[in-house]
Amino acid sequence: MTTPMSVIPLLSNLKYNVISHKMPNNIEVEHIQIGKETLAQLFKLPQQMIDYLWERIDIAKKKNINLNEKLAGNISHMYKLEDPRDLVVQKLYNIVYNSVDNPKMFEFINMEIRNSYKRFGITNVILEPHLDDLWVNFQKKGEFQAIHSHSGTLSFVIWMDIPYHFKDETKSEQKGNFSFVASDDRSRRVNDYMIQMSPEMNGYCCFFPSDLPHQVYPFYTSDKDRISISGNISYHPKESNPPQVYQFPFHTSET
Repeated sequence: MTTPMSVIPLLSNLKYNVISHKMPNNIEVEHIQIGKETLAQLFKLPQQMIDYLWERIDIAKKKNINLNEKLAGNISHMYKLEDPRDLVVQKLYNIVYNSVDNPKMFEFINMEIRNSYKRFGITNVILEPHLDDLWVNFQKKGEFQAIHSHSGTLSFVIWMDIPYHFKDETKSEQKGNFSFVASDDRSRRVNDYMIQMSPEMNGYCCFFPSDLPHQVYPFYTSDKDRISISGNISYHPKESNPPQVYQFPFHTSET
C-alpha cells in the first residue's frame, strides 16, 4: 500500500546517471541512478505480459474492489488487482533479478535484501519475494498523486495507457509526468528526477525501492483516463511447499 509524505523518457536535467543495455531477450533496460546508492530501472514488458495485465484489469473492474480509502492520492478509481498464478513477480524477476544479464540491479536487490536481514534481525532464514499489493489506477484530467512512498521492499509501476503527450501539456511545468523525489547527496535540498509521459510509454515498467518517494503530476489535454498499475514486493521466509510455477502464455480464468 502507499504511505502519504517520470526512449524513450528523458529524465530531468538534474545530476543522474542513465545507462542502457539490451538483454538477450531484446528487452532494453535503462538504469536510473539516483544519488550514490539508489537504483531504479526502466524497461518495456513483453506483449504477452501486457495482454495478461489487461485481462486482470477487466476482471478487477467487474469485481469493483475500490482501494481509494486505503491508498494515498487524489485519483477517482483505484481497484485491487489479483494475480492468481503468481505470474507478475516471476516475470519481473526474470528481468531485474538476473546476475548474468542484469548484474547491476541483481546486486542492488541483494543489497536491499541484506538491509532487510539487518533491519529485522533475521538469521538462518531464506527470504523470498512475494507480491503484497497490486492495484490499477484510473487517473482523470486534473487528478494527481502527491509525494508518497510505498510499503514493502521493492515496488513497480507499469504504464498501461498514457492518453496525452507531455509536450502538449502547457498548464503545468511538470506536464503530467512521473517523478522520483530525492536529495542531491550534497545538501538537504530535494529534487525531481522526472520521467516524461507520452503514449510511447505504454507497456513500460519502472522498478524501484519501495521507500523512494515519488509523485504523479496532473495532465489536462485529454479526457481519457490515464491507466497505470502499481505493486509492492516484500521478502518473506521461504515456503516449504512453494506453489507451482506457470509459464507463458499468460491466460487465466476469471477467478
